[in-house]
Amino acid sequence: MLIDTAQTRLLLQRGQTCSLNRAAAARLCSASGTLWITMDHDVRDIVLEPGQCFTVDRDEQLTISALSGPAVLHLHRGEGRA
Repeated sequence: MLIDTAQTRLLLQRGQTCSLNRAAAARLCSASGTLWITMDHDVRDIVLEPGQCFTVDRDEQLTISALSGPAVLHLHRGEGRA
């Protein structure tokens, strides 16, 4: 997914997923619903409840799934990204 804006919101229905590439330094926040974030080559599973955020700390592919929905992902692009 190419996101060429400083910030965006994505609506994900329960069970729906999206993928992000080259997202290092992006800040991902759950505005509503529960989001599950996994990254290639990373053993962590990140679960965001409404109001929680996670700053991406590597440039691996991310998969974001809505565990409950509808879920709203608020994405702020990291500094220095084109």
